[in-house]
Amino acid sequence: MFARTSSRLLLLTALGAWIFLAAGCVHPLGPGYEFTGRQTQIRVTGASPGRIDIRVADELDNVGDRPLRSLEVRLPEGPEFGEQNLRVEIEGVQVSPEHSSKSDFRMMRAPFDPTWGQDQTRKIVTEWDLSPEFSERGTIVASPDAFFIADETALPLWQTPLGVFAKGGTIPDKELLTITSPPDFRVLAPGKSLKGAADGNQAVRRFLINTHEFVPYVVAGRYQEKVISSRQGQVQFWTFGPIDAQAEQAAADRLTSSMKSLADFFGPASTIQGKIMVRVAEAPAELTAEFGGPGDPGGASFPQGVLLGPRALRQGLASEPVLQLAEYELARTWYGWRVRPRPEAQMLMGRGVGTFGLVIAAEGRGPQERTRMIASLMDRYDEARAAAPDKQLMEPPAGYSHTERISTGYRAALFFVALEDFCGHDNLKAALREIIYARASSDAGYEELRAALESESGKDLADMFRTWLVQPGIPEEFRNRYERSSKAQFQY
Repeated sequence: MFARTSSRLLLLTALGAWIFLAAGCVHPLGPGYEFTGRQTQIRVTGASPGRIDIRVADELDNVGDRPLRSLEVRLPEGPEFGEQNLRVEIEGVQVSPEHSSKSDFRMMRAPFDPTWGQDQTRKIVTEWDLSPEFSERGTIVASPDAFFIADETALPLWQTPLGVFAKGGTIPDKELLTITSPPDFRVLAPGKSLKGAADGNQAVRRFLINTHEFVPYVVAGRYQEKVISSRQGQVQFWTFGPIDAQAEQAAADRLTSSMKSLADFFGPASTIQGKIMVRVAEAPAELTAEFGGPGDPGGASFPQGVLLGPRALRQGLASEPVLQLAEYELARTWYGWRVRPRPEAQMLMGRGVGTFGLVIAAEGRGPQERTRMIASLMDRYDEARAAAPDKQLMEPPAGYSHTERISTGYRAALFFVALEDFCGHDNLKAALREIIYARASSDAGYEELRAALESESGKDLADMFRTWLVQPGIPEEFRNRYERSSKAQFQY
């Protein structure tokens, strides 16, 4: 009797659970929205040189279990972007967003009046002007002859509502990017290029973007184009003036080889007839050197491409520091564009992976080159640490100083070397690829890295992560494994 009763209760419990789960597949269980579409218009004109006008029209459907009175959004506000004349409209009515975070000045709350009901659509239009002069990563720069936008925070980022089973996201289901610029501007953007048009004396170019591939970016300007072929592929150079032909060829040979090594490790890259394609563009203004001082060359990344400041080109396109700068930025194609590091993981999953890309590129040139690169990174770490002690790899909201970011960034790269040594090359490669597959167009942090690597290697990494992420300095066991170079051959 007891057995029959237990079986019956078990059956009823299982049936109830199935009904609950089945209902959950049909009816929303928490607040949320679906980001159904975005139309972004970017306009530059000769009448207002150096100014970028941006208009973003977003469509969001309330697919949650309740009405919404407001929604948080991260707007490109503040002097870093030169933002001016910000205006937000919801269903044609102008609203005044309010600051909603003390730690992030750009986080705003957009109110809905009337309340945004279930199964209703809201069209939200955000407009503003940019007059960028400088930004820390050089991700938004402009001049009368060119402009460059390559920053996920350069467009509104809608935030998922708080609550259990909440639904949301920052990536729309579909996106149309329209760029209006002088007709002599070359324009590079992601997605499928649609038929262009004319708007008075301006050229209009449109791109239909697969938003689950890359977030939008734009490189545009009065560039001279030169395509250099190498054994591994091609490099497309966009510059404002001629570049030494020998330097271009040497850079093309090195960068296509490095990009192939990076793609073999992180995952496929775009190709032309099966060969690697890399883009190198000259920046319209000087860029900050992430790992150097005011006089060092700076760069920025866009997917499978690098933006180099004028100082880098003057130093020499084929010089070792500039080539390594380009390799670092190319590595950000995967961790920075395909997967976005969380704010607290920028040091580990951003700078760390990017600088580890130098090791991957060097390894493609031979095992000895890998060892020499690691020794060089240890030298740079020691020099940087003498200027500013390294910090935890889990960066706090307030961030670190420029010098602290340099020393800590080098330690982050060396941590990936230690992980490769401990877990194996193929296991680290598989783990980083799994994160890209699972978190594409989303964010990731050290939790995903540890989980993926423990799964691939079958090893418990708790002690190793605790040692490297929290404690400053490099473990002596790791330091003793590599001979330090007395004369570092790879210096930024």
